[in-house]
Amino acid sequence: MALKMLLHPQMIIYKYLKQKPVVPLSFVFALGYSPVSWIFGIVIIAAACVDMGMIKGFAGMEPTGHETDALLIAIGVLIIIIAAFGCFGAWKESPKLLYIFVGCLIIIILLELSVGIAAAALRPQIESTLKSQLRASFIKNKSTKEEDSTYREFWDRVQTSLECCGITGPDNYGASEPRINPSFSCCPNDGTDHSAEIKRSNCLSDGKYYKEGCEDKVLGTIHSAGMTVIVCGILFCFLEVAGIVLALWLAHSIKTQGKSRETA
Repeated sequence: MALKMLLHPQMIIYKYLKQKPVVPLSFVFALGYSPVSWIFGIVIIAAACVDMGMIKGFAGMEPTGHETDALLIAIGVLIIIIAAFGCFGAWKESPKLLYIFVGCLIIIILLELSVGIAAAALRPQIESTLKSQLRASFIKNKSTKEEDSTYREFWDRVQTSLECCGITGPDNYGASEPRINPSFSCCPNDGTDHSAEIKRSNCLSDGKYYKEGCEDKVLGTIHSAGMTVIVCGILFCFLEVAGIVLALWLAHSIKTQGKSRETA
């Protein structure tokens, strides 16, 4: 018998697969699907954090609705935990744990769809509120005193990082009272070693400040970040559907293998 096995090694493989047909699929699930889910969960958390940070950063220091991002962060954490639970169920080859995993994935999909619909519905309102806050903070930036430089620092940061000037352009600085020259943060770096005052004077006299307004750039940046979050959520829904199919297949294979062992 031993000699026969040595001469026909494929018989050993056939007998092993007949006895344990589920193990390769378990490894695919535990070592393939679960780590990918962890990565996607981290990506969703990171994208939601970036979107929330941008909304907070461009909201003129006033709180703006970012509840959907907070919910997505919570969902990302749940995804990581549930993926670990599914990995444990596959490793233990437990149909019950895998069915619980499937139920959790279905709940996560429903939550993601609900949050995605809410985010798409609330996005125009958030952007409209953000636009109003930007305009209000710009007026305060023009009229603020030197010792109260909070709004000035905010607008300097926005104009420098986005390479823009004013709400719709540099003319906003002189369009209403108090009429002032554009801020030095509206001027691009000229690469010289001159003092800030000389650089600002040269920038204003030559009209070299940024011509684009900040409103469209801020809203465009926020919109892009929001779309990234929504796309990540949609992609992960497809991954979760694949996880449901794979987990159900694995659970069915485990149960079938158990019945075949009992009848053997």
